[in-house]
Order: sequence, then structure tokens, then C-alpha cells
Amino acid sequence: MLRVGLTGGIACGKSRVRRHLAAAGFGTLDLDRIAHDLIAPGGAAYDDVVAAFGRGILAADGTVDRKVLGARVFADAGARAQLNALVHPRVRDEEARRAAAQAAEGGRVLVTDAALLVEAGLHLRFDRLVVVDCEGGEQLRRLMARDGLDERAALGRIAAQMPASEKRRFAHIVLDASGSLEETDAHARALALELARLAEEPVARPPVADAALDAVLVEGPKVGPHGLDPVRFVAEVRHAAGEVEMVPLARALRPPFAGPWYDAGADLPDEGGPGAESLAPVVGLWSLRRRGVDPEFTAAAMYSVARLLDGDALRTAGACLLAIAAAEAAAGVVPDGAARAAWASVARRWARTEVPEWAGAVLDAFVRHPDDPRSAAAAARAGGADERLAAAVASARGPSRRS
Repeated sequence: MLRVGLTGGIACGKSRVRRHLAAAGFGTLDLDRIAHDLIAPGGAAYDDVVAAFGRGILAADGTVDRKVLGARVFADAGARAQLNALVHPRVRDEEARRAAAQAAEGGRVLVTDAALLVEAGLHLRFDRLVVVDCEGGEQLRRLMARDGLDERAALGRIAAQMPASEKRRFAHIVLDASGSLEETDAHARALALELARLAEEPVARPPVADAALDAVLVEGPKVGPHGLDPVRFVAEVRHAAGEVEMVPLARALRPPFAGPWYDAGADLPDEGGPGAESLAPVVGLWSLRRRGVDPEFTAAAMYSVARLLDGDALRTAGACLLAIAAAEAAAGVVPDGAARAAWASVARRWARTEVPEWAGAVLDAFVRHPDDPRSAAAAARAGGADERLAAAVASARGPSRRS
């Protein structure tokens, strides 16, 4: 089943898009609706939320007045974090239960609608991320009309979210909802066709042997940026039940980063040491285990990890290429020229810059010695590239493939 995350700025039209996708026959989940049910009287989070924010958030009938609560949390980042900590884990449990039921019933596509997927760093749980966006002035007009807000209050709610231009960077697909309702509907219908195509497209899912991961950790880089080395990255993923979640990774940095995770790379000082590329082989193996052979998914995962660690576009492009190479190597692929060009195109699109020569040199070394990590390392060293990265990509093939 293809898992799709649907997100976007407030009042940008994602709920309308979700309704179109439901009409196309896809399963849909509205996480905002689930959260609303959880804080309703009798809901699993009701008592905790009332205890945390006081009875002043309640309407006369005992229900949570969402406008009152919303005004509190949009004006106070600490209160917003407190509410999220109370509600989000329960929302995720309910989402997992419903997703499992959809898969058991043979669902082809499940679309999960949530406003803060990227901000919460949970977007890599999905095979594809769709961001619904609209032009800023139109977003403001819609929000004021929809919620009866004055301009100042509406601007405050927009400012409390991640800037739309930034959120788009994490999207596999951007749907522009700036035009008329008819134009948005047409875009939504086209999106439904694209998702149906993706759901029918076969994805190779070769097993990823633990021995391959162990070999990558032994032969690959030992040090990572800001204390997040490959061994620590793998441990954090295991702690998150096999998922790459950005907020726990931000807290695992040295020093821990407490701000929005996507600001860490720009705010942390440049240590002058290894960058996100040191994690490319383990990110590649994780993506293969999580999704199968899917360069777009692998590059998206690597882009997010790189965004956490540094803002260097060249390093990000190189890391994306090598993450794809590691995933494909573990699947038994040694690329020809056409495959390399395709991988570089994906890496370039996500990083928005050309792939650096050093990444190409690492890939050259692997191609020349795909079954011998030590020889791949020597070839990379002779070419002025990172020998441990070359050894790690070759090691990703696993002992059974190299024998």
C-alpha cells in the first residue's frame, strides 16, 4: 500500500484536495479530526489537556473550545509544544491502527492529511509527501474569511507555521492551490491519477541483511557531524521503531538542538569535519529496508538528514547520490552510465545544485571494485576521494553478494 502524507499551510486547501482523493477511491485519514476526537470529553487526551491548560479552555457544555485553545497555543510556542506532547503520540497510535486496518483490507493508497508533518519531523514515514500550497496573499484572505480573524491574528497563525517556501523543499509533489476552486480541483484530479500510477508501479524490495549493515558500519565513516555518527544514527532509528524521525535526531546532536529541527543545519557552527555524506550509506540502507528500490524516496530521506546537519548544498547533493548508490548496491546493482546519470539527476533535483566531483569519484571507485571494499577504498584514496565512503558503498552489497 502506498502511504502518502498530505500537508500544507493553514487555509491552503489541503482538506479540499483530500476530499478529491477520497472520491477517487483512496483511503484517507484526517489527523486533525483524530486529534479533535482525542480531546473531546471521554477522549484519551481530554483529561490531560484540561489539566495542563485549565478549565478556561472549556465551553459551557464541557467540550474544549478549540478557538480558545488555538489562540493560546498559536501565541505561545511553549504551550504549543506542550499540547503536541500530550496529543501527538496518541494521534500516531490511532493512525497506525487505522493504517494497518487499511492495508489488511487491501487498500492501494492511504492518504494522511496533517498540517504539521514536516514541522514535527514525521514526513519520512510516508512513501510520498504532497504539499498543498497557495500564494501568500490568497492564503491570508482565505484564513481571515474562513476563521473570522482580523489580519493581525491571521498573520500570527501563518507565522507560527513553517514558511511555505521551506515546506515545499521536502515535497515529492507540490500542488498549487492558488487559483480558482475549479483549477484546484483539476490539480487534485491529476494528483489522484499520479498516485494511482505510483501505487501500481512495482517496487523491488530485496531483503537487507543485518550483515550488510554491520559491514557498512565497520568499513564506513566513523565520525559524523555534531556527534551524529553512523552508529548513533542507527541506534536512534532503532529506538524510533525503525523510523527516521527528525526531532529525536536533533536532540541526539552534540550539543542537542532544541529549536525547529529544520533550522539546526543553519544554526549550528561549521565544525570543519565530516558532513551529512558520512551518513549516506546508512541512510541508503534504511531507505531500502523501509521502501525498497526507490531513488526518489532515498534522496528525500537523505535531503532531510542533510538539512538537519548542514546547509551545504554541494554536500547534500553528494550525500543524496551516495545514499542512492548504497541502496542500489545493497539491491545488487552496479550502475552503468545511464543509471549513474539518472541517480545524479535525482540528487541534483533535491539539493538544487550539481553533484560534486568527490561524490562522483567515490562512485567511480565502487564501480571499479564493487566486490572488494578494500580495493574500492584504495581507488578512492588514489582519486582524492573519501576512502571510507567508497568502502561503505561496496560493503552495502553484503557478504553474500560479494562471494
